[in-house]
Amino acid sequence: MNHLVETKPDSGLARPLVALGVALLLGGCAVLPERDGEPQQWRLVAPDPVMEVADVSEPVIVRLIETRAASAIDRRDMAYSHGRQSLSYYRDNRWASPPGVMLNEIIDETLSSQPWVRTVIRGGARVPSDLSLYCELQRLEHQLGPSGGVQAQGEVQMKVACSWYRAAERQLLEAMIFDETLELETNDAEHYAEGAQSLVDQLMTRLAAQGASIAATTVSLPSDTD
Repeated sequence: MNHLVETKPDSGLARPLVALGVALLLGGCAVLPERDGEPQQWRLVAPDPVMEVADVSEPVIVRLIETRAASAIDRRDMAYSHGRQSLSYYRDNRWASPPGVMLNEIIDETLSSQPWVRTVIRGGARVPSDLSLYCELQRLEHQLGPSGGVQAQGEVQMKVACSWYRAAERQLLEAMIFDETLELETNDAEHYAEGAQSLVDQLMTRLAAQGASIAATTVSLPSDTD
């Protein structure tokens, strides 16, 4: 079992703000291959596709604007906290990539599997699109219970803000704030990762449903613009 340990940067100052979180789950929770002495790495993955059928004459083209994360959590350090002013780090566990990068990949894969999406465009390519989507990961943290022990009650908190735009006019169509908490039975890296993945699954389900509803009222570009 992985244990929680507290570390400090070389300057001796405590690192600021909230904890990170995302996980690798393959029918449970798994880790990437590790070398001797290297921390275990945890990765967020796309959930099994949940198809949202929209009443559209033609699937839409979605531009995915790069997903951002708050500066305090846009790093690989895997952190935990006892409260807002307390932040410590796992010694033997780390995220495989910054959470904003992984969430961007998840959104791309999830939307690309939807029947109402013709294609997902990423990056700054000047390709016509019907809809644009921008998401920001504002919080993803593991909070321990008051006693701080492995068996103490803890929770994973995740907050993501997403906005859909009509691409041509840059008109805001709809926004969503996903702000959810999941209780943990055990405070360790594995259960933290499992909880984070579960919240991401919920986020993708809501995002796909919202996108399908918006696509149903969107006139898609002609197919020859692909």
